[in-house]
Amino acid sequence: MKSPLSISLALLLHALGVRSFSASSASGRVALKGVDASQFRHPLDRDLTSLLQSAPFTGLAKDAIRSSLSLAEQGVRLDLLSSSVKISPRQMPELHESMQSAARVLDMEVVPELYVQSSSQANAFTLALQGRDGKPPIVVVTSALLDRCNDDEVEAIIGHELGHIKCSHSLYLTLGGLASTPLRALPFVGSQVERQLQEWRLAAEYSCDRAALLVAQDVNVVASAMLKLFAGTSRATNTEAFIDQSREYEALLKDANPLVRTSVQMQQRTHPLPVKRVAELEKWFNSTEYNDIVGSV
Repeated sequence: MKSPLSISLALLLHALGVRSFSASSASGRVALKGVDASQFRHPLDRDLTSLLQSAPFTGLAKDAIRSSLSLAEQGVRLDLLSSSVKISPRQMPELHESMQSAARVLDMEVVPELYVQSSSQANAFTLALQGRDGKPPIVVVTSALLDRCNDDEVEAIIGHELGHIKCSHSLYLTLGGLASTPLRALPFVGSQVERQLQEWRLAAEYSCDRAALLVAQDVNVVASAMLKLFAGTSRATNTEAFIDQSREYEALLKDANPLVRTSVQMQQRTHPLPVKRVAELEKWFNSTEYNDIVGSV
């Protein structure tokens, strides 16, 4: 049974958040020394984050948000220590190495603590914030995720969560929500602002899918991890078919009746549609932006 704190955390996270496919060995990946979050952020995520960073009130607001989220993180850490398994060189060392490896590739300043939580849902999450108490950030993966995905796929999923931390998504999405509160109360303008915030939350997920790709440096690994999570089974293994499915969706959506297309696009979601995520990942994998990051090392 989940504790009340775990349930509260889930609600908090809910409010916040191709070329040919050939496998490559983990040993062939390159560490992206000096890589900055701005290099892999989705354009909307990059633009709105930059806008907030340049705002005059940002410094004080960031300190206040960090303080409040730091308190939440203390409770989460205690809950995880009491009811989950903390990963270390002595406890599930192969998973500990996956975290270390992913953090090296993304050049993380601090390697987060990793916990395994017993759950029938394949999932991973993070508070996406470096606390003020000097303790490392927290990443959690569930037992079902470990059972469903192989080691490379798990490491890519860890990379996605590290992307949230490197981008400080909890901080900036919360800040954006607070800054836009007065506007959301206005007629006509409010719905547009709310839609923009929703699009930003989805763009943040695209940013972190890119971080997962930077960690795996093999689009097939990330697509395979997504496929298994979205299908709900490890028996779904044909990533080529899944990529084709995403292309079919894009073509059908483009040709759909405008009313149908608008209805689909207006749906409220905490994460992008699975096939959209794969399609966006494929585009970025084939972009000069991705090749400039990986090829510059």
